[in-house]
Amino acid sequence: MRDIEYRTTVEDEHWRSEEFQWARVLAEGNAAKGVVLLYLQKACTAFHEFEPAFRDQALDCGRLDFFRRRLANRLGHLLTTMKNNDLDALAGSSEIGGIRHAVESAQSMEELAALTEKLHEAGHVLLDALERA
Repeated sequence: MRDIEYRTTVEDEHWRSEEFQWARVLAEGNAAKGVVLLYLQKACTAFHEFEPAFRDQALDCGRLDFFRRRLANRLGHLLTTMKNNDLDALAGSSEIGGIRHAVESAQSMEELAALTEKLHEAGHVLLDALERA
């Protein structure tokens, strides 16, 4: 992959490395891979915002169906975009499909929140595969 010029303000090494990886994928100019990355980040952001809000008791736990639907929808966009662009065989794809199923069948907000780290890990696998593809 070619060298890219990109300046970040992120100091945390993990986030910085991930951000530069996003930049490399986007700089490649492959629209399908770029949109998959976008949907992956939208899904990860949704989970990363949901989980701490739940832990801090800022959410109505009676809205489980609403949150299941919203989070599953984010993952659905990602998986459909991957399939429509022949990227659904990439590493991480089946794990994300399994996470979507777990979201849809979650019996509690706690179960939903527990999926955040699993998605984060699967997202790294998918991001590595996107960069190599």
